[in-house]
Amino acid sequence: MGHKVEFQRSKKTVEWDNRFESILELAEENGIDLEYECRQGFCGTCKIKLLSGTVDMETEDGLEDDDKKAGFILACVAVPQSDIVLEA
Repeated sequence: MGHKVEFQRSKKTVEWDNRFESILELAEENGIDLEYECRQGFCGTCKIKLLSGTVDMETEDGLEDDDKKAGFILACVAVPQSDIVLEA
């Protein structure tokens, strides 16, 4: 059974499927509009606030130290490691 991914502002909760490479892909598949540009974790356009749970990110280059401290993640490279709640 996959992890649940709740998009709080969008009022949608979907189950993670390993066929997706990132939270951004999961969001797109489920009609949740997230901003993005590079899809590689460098530009920071896709940063969203992680309200609860844990994710794994292959890179954090697009996040400033203040972003990390505030709980932001990069949707284009993040994969849930537990049930998560996102501000988006």
